[in-house]
Amino acid sequence: MTLPASAFRALFESDPDGLVVLDSATGCIRECNERFRDVVGRQRDELVDRAFASLTASNRALPLDSREGDGGDDSDRDGDSDDSDGCHRRQLRTGDGRTVSVELRTSAVELDGDGDGDGDGDGDGDGDGAAADAVLVRLSDVDVGTGGATLREKARVVDEAPIGITISDPSQEDNPLVYANETFRELTGYTESDIVGRNCRFLQGAETRSPPVTKMREAIDAEETVTVELQNYRKDGSEFHNRVTIAPLYDDGNLTSYVGFQYDVTQREQYKEKLELSHNLLKTVPSGVFRTDPTPGGRFEYVNPALVSLLDAESADQLRDERVAEFYVDPEQRGDLMEELRRTDDDKVRGEVQLETVGGEIKDVLVTASLTEDEAGNEHVYKVVQDIADRKEREWALERYERLVTNLPIGVYQHTPDPDDGFTLLNDAMVDIFDADSKAHLREQQVHDLYVDSCEYVDFTDRLLGQGIIQNREFRLETLAGEEIWGAVTGIAREVGGEVVFDGVVQDITERKRYQQRLKEQRDNLDVLNQMLRHDIRNDLQLVTAYADFLADHVDDAGQEHIEAIQEGATHAVELTRTARNIADVMLTTDDGRQRINVDSALENELDDVRSTYSEAAITVSGTVPSVSVCANEMLGSVFRNLLTNAVQHNDKEIPKVDVSAAEREECVVVRIADNGPGVSDDQKDTIFGRGEKGLESQGTGMGLYLVETLVESYGGAVYVEDRPNETGEDPDGAVFVVELQKAD
Repeated sequence: MTLPASAFRALFESDPDGLVVLDSATGCIRECNERFRDVVGRQRDELVDRAFASLTASNRALPLDSREGDGGDDSDRDGDSDDSDGCHRRQLRTGDGRTVSVELRTSAVELDGDGDGDGDGDGDGDGDGAAADAVLVRLSDVDVGTGGATLREKARVVDEAPIGITISDPSQEDNPLVYANETFRELTGYTESDIVGRNCRFLQGAETRSPPVTKMREAIDAEETVTVELQNYRKDGSEFHNRVTIAPLYDDGNLTSYVGFQYDVTQREQYKEKLELSHNLLKTVPSGVFRTDPTPGGRFEYVNPALVSLLDAESADQLRDERVAEFYVDPEQRGDLMEELRRTDDDKVRGEVQLETVGGEIKDVLVTASLTEDEAGNEHVYKVVQDIADRKEREWALERYERLVTNLPIGVYQHTPDPDDGFTLLNDAMVDIFDADSKAHLREQQVHDLYVDSCEYVDFTDRLLGQGIIQNREFRLETLAGEEIWGAVTGIAREVGGEVVFDGVVQDITERKRYQQRLKEQRDNLDVLNQMLRHDIRNDLQLVTAYADFLADHVDDAGQEHIEAIQEGATHAVELTRTARNIADVMLTTDDGRQRINVDSALENELDDVRSTYSEAAITVSGTVPSVSVCANEMLGSVFRNLLTNAVQHNDKEIPKVDVSAAEREECVVVRIADNGPGVSDDQKDTIFGRGEKGLESQGTGMGLYLVETLVESYGGAVYVEDRPNETGEDPDGAVFVVELQKAD
């Protein structure tokens, strides 16, 4: 299968080695991959068509025709050389002025030929007799810096290290060894073939269950670093005391291998100090560590990576030789720390100071300093620097919390579940709520004594222990002055230091309870008024109406006008008591009680009632009232009755005319009640329902319209007034009251 060009491009770009394609005739760069661009620190447009030799420190070109190579080793040009094995060493100049030591290998390629990469078209890749038009250069080894060790040299260092180094593979059964360096082989007397593929316990002889071995196995199972000393046996059977450090190695968070450091401590005591130092340096220390001399002008002699990160430096080289005091916000703090170090008998001292990073950020740190002497008698100060920003932030947060709690207008407390104990924490508001002289005065009281009903307190604490939290439980409480108050208590049970404590807040709700009591009394009085309207006044008015009807047949024509006035007034008063009763019902209702109500049935019932009451009026219905359910309650009829009654009672025409229409829309039903009365002026349209004053003293036309607005708004609808539409060409009389009701789901 032939790969598409895009696949070759992806492979070229993703190759972990630097790749460069050079024109074989000119030595200019035709293409390069991302790795090469990273190595030289330049963009693609800076490199393409540029002579490769111009990138080298000596401006020396590569031999581009392998058949013309000199096969020799030329080492006289700024460290450049060419080996007979095709390896070329060059110093490349990067975009930022540094040099990069690289090893290069070249191979001929055919870019524009037959596509098999050899230029001869036979597909065998041998390039028989064909001249390549390009050369592929591969950077096989790279060392960033000047004079640094190559990867091959580093590998040689590991293999020739003065301590035994082994690597095992935990992915295979029994964790076999896959590598052992030369020192380990010399130490044990085993060859590489004897070692690779075997678990390292072959060195332990019969001591496979000793405590050090068990400790090592447990650490390996837990993927932890461990150091043990144990007796091992060489291949010839001789014993040696082996100090072993086993550490897990990870790649992207996955365990890949275990590395072991092993050395004969019985024969190499002279290396003990160096090995211990190496072991300590191998540890990953999360805190910053540096060494300096104790003089006032002391400079950084050594810094670890954690300190580089802590001070926001780019590298250890950036800090090395800098004056330590310049990083202290207050340089005198360093002097105080050194003075205490010399004065105290302790081998180390600690102090909290502020350091300023390279970027100018101020950090709170804890510095631990110790003074040592080297073999030549020179003093050095070692300091461990810990970033305590999180701790300081918690301390500041706690301080802010304590200030907040102290100044809260509600009481905050803490106490234990023991009924005989007092408060362990109080704020100032608790002192005020319970009329105490001070916090100490209130702490002397037993908590349960502050509750009027101690049984309620016992029940509250029992429930709090079981539920963990109780919110806004209302209690009658007693102050230290003997006054009974109401408090809303919220409590939380939590564990502190292995013991349960109650945290809580108390809010004085005495005024709210008194207000609630006044509201209850007002509701009770309103209920009495409602009963009176329903029965006594309404019955008396009905009696007046009955007697007026009786007298109508017993008076002459002169008295007939007075009888009609009595009948009209009594009818209006009856309607007024009905409206007042409905308003009282609305005010006494604690929930909206909305339900599905058929708008056509409610409207038609009220039309029949008003027609019978006001026989002189002409009340008509235009079109058909839709049979639709709306969100309302049983008082929807009062809305229509009051609007119809208002249209008749406040009409100045000889024959009051009222026209009713209804229409269904997508989300609501609109009922329109139009009359031929005097109309409503623009400045009255917003006040006619009693908005803003609500009641008998409003600028509206009466309690009926106030009730209409109250009910319609409680249904989630709207009511408003419009001018009557001009249908005759003359100025129209009257007004239109519009009611919008939400359709029920």
